[in-house]
Amino acid sequence: MLVKGSYTKFPLIYWILVIPTFLVISYKTLFLDIQIQNYYFNELEDFGRYVFFLGLSFVEAFVYILIIREIIRFLQLILKKSLPNQNNVSK
Repeated sequence: MLVKGSYTKFPLIYWILVIPTFLVISYKTLFLDIQIQNYYFNELEDFGRYVFFLGLSFVEAFVYILIIREIIRFLQLILKKSLPNQNNVSK
């Protein structure tokens, strides 16, 4: 939950993962889903359509990375609870 004054850190590795994910999703969206070759650049509406689809592709890539981040956090939590505490082991 977002609370005033709280700070959520998004590590650099996730930002790096957003870029290739964005490229794959935008390629799929532009060339396979909406058939971009049927549109031209001679109208402002077509340019706006490209920008809109690229923006949606970036948001979709960001959501995918957030889902992956939460899955990793959940798996770490499960593994931390399932493994015995290594600090209490005597020599």
